[in-house]
Amino acid sequence: MEEELKIHLNKFATSPFLFVGSGISRRYLGLETWTGLLEKITAEIGMANSFRYYLSKANGDLPEVASIIAEEFYDLWWKEERFTESREEFQDKVKTSQCPFKFEITKYIRNKGLTNIKELEQEINLFRKINIDGIITTNWDLFLESIFPDFSVFIGQESILFQDYISVGDIYKIHGCSSKPNSLVLTSSDYENFNNKNPYLAAKLLTIFIEQPIIFLGYSLNDHNIQEILKSIIACLSRHNIDKLKDRLIFCEWIPDDIEPTMIDSTLLISDTVLPIKLIRLNNFSPLYTVLANNKKRLPIKILRNMKDMVFDYVKSNQSKSKVFVSDDLDEIEDIEKVEFFYGVGVRDKLSEVGYTGIHLRDLLQDIVLTKNWNAEKVSKNVITNINGTYIPYFKHLNGGGFLNEDGEIPTDDKTLEFSPAFIEKVNSIQQQNFYPAQNYSRKAEEINEKYKNFEELKEGEDFAHILYYTPLLETEKINIEQLHNFLKENINNKTLGNTYFRKLICLYDYLAYKNGG
Repeated sequence: MEEELKIHLNKFATSPFLFVGSGISRRYLGLETWTGLLEKITAEIGMANSFRYYLSKANGDLPEVASIIAEEFYDLWWKEERFTESREEFQDKVKTSQCPFKFEITKYIRNKGLTNIKELEQEINLFRKINIDGIITTNWDLFLESIFPDFSVFIGQESILFQDYISVGDIYKIHGCSSKPNSLVLTSSDYENFNNKNPYLAAKLLTIFIEQPIIFLGYSLNDHNIQEILKSIIACLSRHNIDKLKDRLIFCEWIPDDIEPTMIDSTLLISDTVLPIKLIRLNNFSPLYTVLANNKKRLPIKILRNMKDMVFDYVKSNQSKSKVFVSDDLDEIEDIEKVEFFYGVGVRDKLSEVGYTGIHLRDLLQDIVLTKNWNAEKVSKNVITNINGTYIPYFKHLNGGGFLNEDGEIPTDDKTLEFSPAFIEKVNSIQQQNFYPAQNYSRKAEEINEKYKNFEELKEGEDFAHILYYTPLLETEKINIEQLHNFLKENINNKTLGNTYFRKLICLYDYLAYKNGG
């Protein structure tokens, strides 16, 4: 499944959006189903009748159940001494007779913390690392905000409807949030109001559904909320465009049995429209999160959102607000295909420091030998994770940025949330043998170690090419770090930087000096 999903997501130029339902809150916070939550709160607030009484009175309609309980609870909340604390906190926020019931639900939800089930810790840590563009959710709790603290949160339909555009790094809580009790979509009147605006919400979300893959987590295929939203979105599309949704809708179905995760083609019936979807069945979410965490990180989400916001603001108002700097000679451009964009921090004063093209592998290799005094933490987070190449010097900046433990490895605890699982595995698996020369030279390892007592002797006894070939074959204790560094400094130039074996020797020095020696 992991390989199939990876290939599937690579079809898209954009990162996925998540559509998150109550199953995620049940899994990681231990919250009840909606029925279970209403039953729990009914008992906790001491209603005169049992939940089953209200359920039968409302003919099983849960929003109507909430409406009936809310109306009966209103007088109870204002009069009884046991709700004094709640009244002190919320009485100024009472707008309707349904508010007190929402306040008690809010208090219950916000007291829920992360589950202490050890088996889920790895899942939650992986979830923190996933690379996505945003989240839509019907959940009321604050779990998603805690996992993605850099994301902006928009609560209720109104906050989305009055957005100029859908940005990246946003969480859209379309059914409200426990941080604003009055925003909860709970009762029959709440749902009536929500459904009246559903076509407008669907039109706003349409851009996401057309441009990005949508991964549904914590919903059943028959979830009424999802059915209604998809129905409204389909109403906006022609038959041809509905077919374009085929590869973009990915439903994840949790199975209680211990099964191998699978991904298959399936369908979803919305009214009289058969909607093609991808269906993933799994028992735990780690394989899914691993794929999403290994999605290549383009830029930190805060930067992406800021870029989009500034450009949108400039296009809409034609005002730079001292943050967007535009060349004066744009009118002279004849070939629009040659237009290039550059984004940077403090670019007016610092364009010359690194240049328009940023830091490349050659720059990194030079830095290991000549020391450019870059910010190790920033290089670790934003450069070495995105550079392609066989031999990349990782350890100087990872060590300088504080990302390596005493064993010279990236730990897998919360501190390493900047890095994908694939990157961590790649770095932690590096050994001196990774820098060995071709096999016909590697066979000489025993001979070389018998012949030379140290690097200095090898340097005196071999020509330049063979120094490059044989140095990695020396036993680690025979390689003097300072002598190796001096050799690299004396010989580094544009020609040697093009030599694979010289690059490999720089990476060996980086490994020995900053992993084992760091």
